[in-house]
Amino acid sequence: MTDAPEHIRPIEHLNGVAPPAPDWFTRALAAPSEEGEVAVAGARIRYSAWGEAGRRGLVFIHGGRAHRNWWRPFAPFFADHYRVVAFDMSGMGDSDWRPSYNVNLSIDELFAVIDHSGAGRGGRPIVVGHSFGGWVTLAAVERQGERLLGAVVIDSPIGKPDPDEGYTVLKRRALDAETKASRIYATIEEPVARFRFLPEQPASEHYLVDYIARQGLVRAPRPEGGTGWTWKFDPAHGRNFEIHYERDLFLAARCPLAFLYGEASAFATGEGFEHLKQQTKGRSPFVIMPTVHHHLMFEQPIGFVATLKMLLTCWPVRVGN
Repeated sequence: MTDAPEHIRPIEHLNGVAPPAPDWFTRALAAPSEEGEVAVAGARIRYSAWGEAGRRGLVFIHGGRAHRNWWRPFAPFFADHYRVVAFDMSGMGDSDWRPSYNVNLSIDELFAVIDHSGAGRGGRPIVVGHSFGGWVTLAAVERQGERLLGAVVIDSPIGKPDPDEGYTVLKRRALDAETKASRIYATIEEPVARFRFLPEQPASEHYLVDYIARQGLVRAPRPEGGTGWTWKFDPAHGRNFEIHYERDLFLAARCPLAFLYGEASAFATGEGFEHLKQQTKGRSPFVIMPTVHHHLMFEQPIGFVATLKMLLTCWPVRVGN
């Protein structure tokens, strides 16, 4: 019998002490943003925006159990040409929790934020979604892709569709299953030190990991009295999510698609990934960033910015043969 592998906690060795950060990161966090919220089906959805309203919108969607501030170090790099927006999906970040969640509500939140933030005033916006956010992006393309100029999917796990039944990328779980409440820590240093990515991976840009960990925490009352710190996301989020596509949407997407994956990502392999590459060949840009894993922007932040900026200068257009 072998021992279970240890978790990869990239900044555990820092013991909750914030590490030094480079100048570009400090300047990015200091860049002014507009903070707003919009009500969607009874929940307040919080967003941040950079750049002038009236420019074409560039909307970032975070992954599962993440939040809009995953994009804050990167958004200012695009604000000279776009109205850049990042928002917290319900049940995550600073947006309200719901009694239940579904992908149609996520799509409603996306388009409500586009309208409320001014991201749609400069014409059809571009949406960029990472991981779970990539699923929401594809679902939005499936439902209302004609409202978008293009959609970029970053390292989302994709399955191979059945020719008759389509494919399910996220299955609904039992609604009556008990959900364990998030732990409340006495100090902020403990959860920051324990932070890990899902799926797990190393990350040497410790200042980035420290930042998103701190931004994902909120004060909460402790049962024994006083206040502590807990994660912002709703631990029940996702139990009743189901994302199913009736058809192979990569053959006839309702707006141009582009894909960005990490070479070392667990999702950059398998028959679903190979099917995706084959179906999008000649239709969509398909970029593989060398050496990086699933959370690629936190391994090579400047490389990620440069890659996405280059993609946006020459796309959406037809690529390949």
